[in-house]
Amino acid sequence: MAPPPPSPPSILLRTVQLLLRVLTAAFLVITVVLVSTNSVTLEIRGTSIKMHFQDVYAYRYMLSAAVIGLLYAVVQLFLTISQFATGIKHPLNYPFDFYGDKIISYLLATGSAAGFGVSKDLKDTFLALIAFDSTDPVDKFFSKGYASASLLLFAFVSLAVLSVFSSHALSKRPIQAS
Repeated sequence: MAPPPPSPPSILLRTVQLLLRVLTAAFLVITVVLVSTNSVTLEIRGTSIKMHFQDVYAYRYMLSAAVIGLLYAVVQLFLTISQFATGIKHPLNYPFDFYGDKIISYLLATGSAAGFGVSKDLKDTFLALIAFDSTDPVDKFFSKGYASASLLLFAFVSLAVLSVFSSHALSKRPIQAS
Protein backbone atom coordinates (compact mmCIF):
# COMPACT_ATOMS: atom_id res chain seq x y z
CA MET A 1 0.00 0.00 0.00
CA ALA A 2 1.38 3.39 -1.04
CA PRO A 3 1.64 6.22 1.45
CA PRO A 4 -0.89 9.00 1.06
CA PRO A 5 0.19 11.92 -1.14
CA PRO A 6 1.50 14.97 0.68
CA SER A 7 -0.95 17.74 1.30
CA PRO A 8 -0.61 20.88 -0.83
CA PRO A 9 1.06 23.88 0.76
CA SER A 10 -1.24 25.95 2.92
CA ILE A 11 -2.66 29.23 1.71
CA LEU A 12 -0.56 31.06 4.32
CA LEU A 13 2.67 29.50 3.04
CA ARG A 14 1.83 30.36 -0.56
CA THR A 15 0.95 33.92 0.48
CA VAL A 16 4.28 34.30 2.31
CA GLN A 17 6.12 33.00 -0.75
CA LEU A 18 4.28 35.44 -2.99
CA LEU A 19 5.05 38.31 -0.62
CA LEU A 20 8.73 37.37 -0.51
CA ARG A 21 8.85 37.21 -4.32
CA VAL A 22 7.28 40.68 -4.52
CA LEU A 23 9.72 42.04 -1.91
CA THR A 24 12.68 40.56 -3.77
CA ALA A 25 11.56 42.12 -7.04
CA ALA A 26 10.90 45.50 -5.36
CA PHE A 27 14.34 45.56 -3.70
CA LEU A 28 15.96 44.71 -7.02
CA VAL A 29 14.05 47.35 -8.99
CA ILE A 30 15.13 50.04 -6.52
CA THR A 31 18.71 48.73 -6.60
CA VAL A 32 18.83 48.91 -10.41
CA VAL A 33 17.48 52.47 -10.38
CA LEU A 34 19.89 53.63 -7.65
CA VAL A 35 22.99 52.08 -9.20
CA SER A 36 22.24 53.12 -12.76
CA THR A 37 21.61 56.75 -11.80
CA ASN A 38 24.64 57.05 -9.54
CA SER A 39 26.96 59.76 -10.81
CA VAL A 40 28.72 62.79 -9.37
CA THR A 41 30.66 65.81 -10.61
CA LEU A 42 33.72 66.63 -8.53
CA GLU A 43 35.36 70.05 -8.55
CA ILE A 44 39.05 69.65 -7.75
CA ARG A 45 41.16 72.81 -7.93
CA GLY A 46 39.13 74.26 -10.78
CA THR A 47 38.95 70.98 -12.71
CA SER A 48 35.62 69.23 -13.14
CA ILE A 49 35.61 65.43 -13.04
CA LYS A 50 32.42 63.46 -13.77
CA MET A 51 32.24 60.02 -12.12
CA HIS A 52 29.63 57.43 -13.11
CA PHE A 53 28.78 54.07 -11.61
CA GLN A 54 30.30 52.31 -14.65
CA ASP A 55 33.71 53.77 -13.72
CA VAL A 56 33.75 51.38 -10.74
CA TYR A 57 33.89 47.69 -11.67
CA ALA A 58 32.23 46.53 -8.45
CA TYR A 59 29.25 48.80 -9.12
CA ARG A 60 28.99 47.31 -12.61
CA TYR A 61 28.99 43.84 -11.06
CA MET A 62 26.38 44.96 -8.54
CA LEU A 63 24.17 46.26 -11.36
CA SER A 64 24.63 43.04 -13.35
CA ALA A 65 23.73 40.92 -10.33
CA ALA A 66 20.66 43.07 -9.68
CA VAL A 67 19.47 42.90 -13.31
CA ILE A 68 19.94 39.12 -13.50
CA GLY A 69 18.22 38.75 -10.13
CA LEU A 70 15.38 41.00 -11.28
CA LEU A 71 14.82 38.95 -14.43
CA TYR A 72 14.72 35.78 -12.34
CA ALA A 73 12.43 37.42 -9.76
CA VAL A 74 9.96 38.53 -12.44
CA VAL A 75 9.83 35.03 -13.97
CA GLN A 76 9.36 33.49 -10.53
CA LEU A 77 6.74 36.07 -9.66
CA PHE A 78 4.68 35.08 -12.68
CA LEU A 79 5.10 31.38 -11.89
CA THR A 80 4.12 31.93 -8.26
CA ILE A 81 1.06 33.98 -9.21
CA SER A 82 0.07 31.28 -11.70
CA GLN A 83 0.46 28.56 -9.08
CA PHE A 84 -1.39 30.68 -6.53
CA ALA A 85 -4.31 31.24 -8.92
CA THR A 86 -4.60 27.68 -10.25
CA GLY A 87 -3.31 25.68 -7.30
CA ILE A 88 -1.28 23.56 -9.76
CA LYS A 89 2.50 23.45 -9.79
CA HIS A 90 4.31 21.87 -12.71
CA PRO A 91 6.76 19.13 -11.59
CA LEU A 92 9.67 20.92 -13.30
CA ASN A 93 9.08 24.01 -11.15
CA TYR A 94 10.41 22.24 -8.05
CA PRO A 95 14.02 21.87 -9.27
CA PHE A 96 13.83 25.24 -11.09
CA ASP A 97 12.83 26.94 -7.82
CA PHE A 98 15.46 25.05 -5.84
CA TYR A 99 18.46 25.63 -8.10
CA GLY A 100 17.39 29.08 -9.26
CA ASP A 101 16.86 30.38 -5.72
CA LYS A 102 20.25 29.03 -4.62
CA ILE A 103 22.25 30.35 -7.58
CA ILE A 104 20.62 33.77 -7.78
CA SER A 105 20.77 34.30 -4.02
CA TYR A 106 24.53 33.67 -4.07
CA LEU A 107 24.88 36.08 -6.99
CA LEU A 108 23.00 38.75 -5.05
CA ALA A 109 25.10 38.15 -1.93
CA THR A 110 28.37 38.56 -3.83
CA GLY A 111 27.06 41.68 -5.58
CA SER A 112 26.12 43.19 -2.24
CA ALA A 113 29.49 42.34 -0.72
CA ALA A 114 31.31 43.88 -3.69
CA GLY A 115 29.25 47.05 -3.35
CA PHE A 116 29.91 47.41 0.37
CA GLY A 117 33.62 46.73 -0.03
CA VAL A 118 34.27 49.14 -2.88
CA SER A 119 32.14 51.88 -1.32
CA LYS A 120 34.14 51.75 1.90
CA ASP A 121 37.55 51.53 0.23
CA LEU A 122 37.02 54.15 -2.45
CA LYS A 123 35.36 56.66 -0.15
CA ASP A 124 38.26 56.45 2.30
CA THR A 125 40.76 56.71 -0.56
CA PHE A 126 39.06 59.73 -2.12
CA LEU A 127 38.87 61.53 1.18
CA ALA A 128 42.50 60.72 2.08
CA LEU A 129 44.11 61.56 -1.26
CA ILE A 130 42.20 64.57 -2.47
CA ALA A 131 41.52 67.70 -0.47
CA PHE A 132 37.98 68.69 -1.38
CA ASP A 133 36.36 72.00 -0.64
CA SER A 134 33.28 69.98 0.27
CA THR A 135 32.91 66.22 0.69
CA ASP A 136 29.18 66.33 -0.03
CA PRO A 137 29.41 65.05 -3.65
CA VAL A 138 31.66 62.16 -2.62
CA ASP A 139 29.40 61.32 0.31
CA LYS A 140 26.34 61.39 -1.96
CA PHE A 141 27.96 59.12 -4.57
CA PHE A 142 29.13 56.52 -2.08
CA SER A 143 25.97 56.77 0.03
CA LYS A 144 24.03 55.70 -3.06
CA GLY A 145 26.51 52.83 -3.37
CA TYR A 146 25.88 51.83 0.24
CA ALA A 147 22.11 52.10 -0.23
CA SER A 148 22.24 49.95 -3.36
CA ALA A 149 24.37 47.34 -1.64
CA SER A 150 21.97 47.34 1.34
CA LEU A 151 18.93 46.79 -0.88
CA LEU A 152 20.78 44.03 -2.73
CA LEU A 153 21.47 42.46 0.66
CA PHE A 154 17.76 42.65 1.56
CA ALA A 155 16.91 41.01 -1.78
CA PHE A 156 19.42 38.27 -0.96
CA VAL A 157 17.81 37.67 2.45
CA SER A 158 14.35 37.43 0.88
CA LEU A 159 15.60 35.02 -1.75
CA ALA A 160 17.53 33.00 0.86
CA VAL A 161 14.31 32.50 2.84
CA LEU A 162 12.58 31.45 -0.39
CA SER A 163 15.47 29.06 -0.96
CA VAL A 164 14.63 27.32 2.31
CA PHE A 165 11.01 27.00 1.22
CA SER A 166 12.03 25.62 -2.19
CA SER A 167 14.36 23.09 -0.51
CA HIS A 168 11.50 21.89 1.64
CA ALA A 169 9.09 21.79 -1.32
CA LEU A 170 11.58 19.80 -3.40
CA SER A 171 11.88 17.16 -0.70
CA LYS A 172 8.09 16.95 -0.28
CA ARG A 173 7.11 17.13 -3.97
CA PRO A 174 4.70 14.53 -5.28
CA ILE A 175 6.38 11.55 -6.94
CA GLN A 176 5.33 11.04 -10.56
CA ALA A 177 4.25 7.49 -11.32
CA SER A 178 5.81 6.02 -14.46
